[in-house]
Amino acid sequence: MSLPEPVQAQLRTMIATMLMASESEIAPETSLASLNTSLGSAKVRLGLKRLGLEPPAGARPATFGGLLAALSGEAVTSNPTKPAPRLAVARELPGGFGGLQVGLDVEDIRSLPVAADYWEHEFYRGTFAKSEIAYAVLRAEPRTHFAGFWCAKEALRKCDPAFLSISMERTAVAHDSEGRPYLTLETESGPERLVHAVSISHTRDVATAVVVAQMSAPVAVKPDVEVSFAVEFPAPQAAEAKKPRGLAKLFGI
Repeated sequence: MSLPEPVQAQLRTMIATMLMASESEIAPETSLASLNTSLGSAKVRLGLKRLGLEPPAGARPATFGGLLAALSGEAVTSNPTKPAPRLAVARELPGGFGGLQVGLDVEDIRSLPVAADYWEHEFYRGTFAKSEIAYAVLRAEPRTHFAGFWCAKEALRKCDPAFLSISMERTAVAHDSEGRPYLTLETESGPERLVHAVSISHTRDVATAVVVAQMSAPVAVKPDVEVSFAVEFPAPQAAEAKKPRGLAKLFGI
């Protein structure tokens, strides 16, 4: 069953805005390749949510016509059922490289939507924690910082796939008293600091983030329950011990 014409018109307007094209240019064969990125997919998902629509799980339509078909139930992707990933929380960070995991993400700052009010814009409100919005709007170029936060969230999920089941706004970048970033997870008892280390950088046009974690002796917990992050660091080495080299020195392990 095809979508009602008014809904199709709303979708055409939405896609035209995202592709920076006129509505008359949006046809069934219009490519959505530029939106098949993590950021583009998030924009589409939030736009569909605003219209009360949701595509089948795993659907990544290549064209506007494919999007209409997926939303009409005509092109549902059949995926084998997989158990939901469980969040692995490292209890200790011993020396060595066992279990070392790294995630990296790069984003064009200009790909983030321009907003008159970041607090009310659906993309920012649906993607970032209130603390992140409060931090970014006080800066001269808010999108630069939002792009860095986005990269950190994506890098976290590449570093630790268990976070793929966690909504973007539940993971956030915070800063310590010296301005250094760290990652948190929103739980029922409030934000909990993650053991994953994060580094964020940007130029005028591009933001990037790296997330590193050593997931040793993990504790599996369900994503939507309260999580306790207790980290035990090893005792300091003696002064005469051999200094770490290479990556061990770089990551402080």
